Amino acid sequence: MKSELDRIKSTITISLGAKNRLRKLKGSQSYEEFINYLIRLREQTAYKSDNIIEIQKFQRKKGIYSFENYKILFSYNQFSNSPNFIFDIQINTVRENGKKISFNDFKIKNPLEYKLYFELLKTAIQNEIEPLFRHKGRFEDYFSWEREFRMLNISKKSFEEDVMDKLNNYNYKQGAF
Repeated sequence: MKSELDRIKSTITISLGAKNRLRKLKGSQSYEEFINYLIRLREQTAYKSDNIIEIQKFQRKKGIYSFENYKILFSYNQFSNSPNFIFDIQINTVRENGKKISFNDFKIKNPLEYKLYFELLKTAIQNEIEPLFRHKGRFEDYFSWEREFRMLNISKKSFEEDVMDKLNNYNYKQGAF
């Protein structure tokens, strides 16, 4: 079985170990997208300039958020592993009891515009980021969690607070310490 990288005509020799590490790091991105991301990171690090223009091709995805008798149909940018990525959430349609209503009518009945935005953002993050998270080990296996956080470019501080602190508290309560 040949991978996408194997089919590319090139004179560059890549070891099997390097290929496997590259495959794990790239996640669901194509090799070209991931290599371009690495080049952008290198340029940002090397030149430390804010004058770099980043061109990104965004694909819009659709989501649905439901609460009470409302359904909000919205769209957002597909996740891209870029330091400049934004979700850019846009509401397309609001339905009340299955009937289409205007967003202004919805806002009059529900003065929760900011709360709604964050619920839509949470839904987009769940749809885009969680499928990239491949940790299947025991929850105590913090090495796997650490690798996943690193692969998804989630901060070390987040790893410490979201994983290690919780595991330490769990182990303490279980009498492991």
